[in-house]
Amino acid sequence: MIVNRYIQRNIHLGTLGALLLLVSLSLFFTFVSELDDMGKGNYGILQVLEYLALSTPGQIVEFLPLAVLLGSMLSLGALANNSELIAMQASGITIQRLLGSVLQAALVVALLGFLLADWIVPDSEINARRLKSLSLQQSSSVLDSKQGLWIKDESRVVHVQNLLPNGYAREIEIYQLDADGNPRSMIWAEGAEPAGGGWELHQVRQTTITDGKASSRIFDRLIYPGNVSHQLLQVLMVDPRQMSSSDLIAYLQFLDENRLDAEVERLIFWQKMFAPVTIVIMCLLAFPFVMGSQRQSNTGQRLLIGILLGLSFAVIDRVLTQLGSQFGVNAFMVALAPNLMFFTLALYLIIGKQSLGVGSNLFFTRRKG
Repeated sequence: MIVNRYIQRNIHLGTLGALLLLVSLSLFFTFVSELDDMGKGNYGILQVLEYLALSTPGQIVEFLPLAVLLGSMLSLGALANNSELIAMQASGITIQRLLGSVLQAALVVALLGFLLADWIVPDSEINARRLKSLSLQQSSSVLDSKQGLWIKDESRVVHVQNLLPNGYAREIEIYQLDADGNPRSMIWAEGAEPAGGGWELHQVRQTTITDGKASSRIFDRLIYPGNVSHQLLQVLMVDPRQMSSSDLIAYLQFLDENRLDAEVERLIFWQKMFAPVTIVIMCLLAFPFVMGSQRQSNTGQRLLIGILLGLSFAVIDRVLTQLGSQFGVNAFMVALAPNLMFFTLALYLIIGKQSLGVGSNLFFTRRKG
């Protein structure tokens, strides 16, 4: 339907405009903060610009819910100011059909946002962190490949097949080299976790080469005192919030198998799953603020309301997260609560708008004297 496509196009263009503004402002402040490190090592203007480019996908995902809210308010508000929404209603298009068009536009944005967060952001964040750290010369030689991660740590070469957040790793090989670069010993470990400045290796097999003969020993646990853990955390580790859903599930399984506390990561997982729902709710929340006559409202008022609603959602989400962690509330419920609250608010406002009828304005009325 032409009207559906017209409304969706306006919402998408409004969201894109708001997103460009928000991300540009964020990148500008990031650029200013990066100027303090520019000139150190090989970190020049080109590296700063590349770092900003790699950081952009993460910024887009972070600001997308607020951009949808602001973009929907401004684009639909422009249609209302031009009496286009009233004309649509007068021609027989119901509020339900208009709302359906808005929801379809929100679903497209939500799907694109989820795909971006799940497929693009993890790699871009790793590359951004690696670029900056290696340019500043804060780590040893690092090679990342499909066969795992290779790191030169003084006289040792470390191979990590699977790197997990918080310094955890699986399938580690550590080669000790002599002064001539020949292998002197090799350590293989099933897993590792941070311990002090190094790693505590689990299920370890150590092979030592002496006079051309190899001998092996088995350990349940062994401390590796190198600097690899610190390097990985600083250069290559992805925050759980920026992991793909499949990697996050694997990480949760790893924590559960090793009887480690996974409440924070489980909450992050459910927040990631509810992120598309948040985008749809933000778009839905904008709808009642633009229905009816907009003669007494303006762009500034709608922009202020949108910003306040976005900040309110962020504050409520943060408060509920802290309270849920403190009192041990189920992670699913903590992630669901702010979305449920704002969905209820949006539904209440839409029902109230419908009860007032076409041409009324719920929030921007003025007494006639």
